[in-house]
Amino acid sequence: MKEYATGSTISAPPERVWAVLIDAAGYRDWNPEIIGIDGAFALGARITAHVRLGDGAVRLVPQRVVEFEPPRRMVWQGGLPLGLFVGRRTFTVTPVADGVEFHMHLRMSGPLSPMILKSVGDRQPEIDRFSAALKRRAETP
Repeated sequence: MKEYATGSTISAPPERVWAVLIDAAGYRDWNPEIIGIDGAFALGARITAHVRLGDGAVRLVPQRVVEFEPPRRMVWQGGLPLGLFVGRRTFTVTPVADGVEFHMHLRMSGPLSPMILKSVGDRQPEIDRFSAALKRRAETP
């Protein structure tokens, strides 16, 4: 199992941050890691994330939205049958005095995870760029 986490303090209202997070079509305009989303976010929805890896390759990653609690929490999960590989991405938006605390947690597990992790490389730089890009986008009027 491998876990990654990122976060940032964003000077924008929770509704603004949430609106950016759930605008599937808008990801291509601001996100350096997930450069596209096919589908729309809703509880139980199937989406496909176009994920840019560290080497520049783009992988299509089918996911299901397994939690959707506007404007605070969303969880995507995907992987291989029988739990051979499970990728779970959790987004949280927590109101604070001058905006929000944003956190994203990525957990990859299952018997095939060592092989898959080797093929995708270290995801930390990419998810840190996701967090920074969300901050820039949400804080831009």
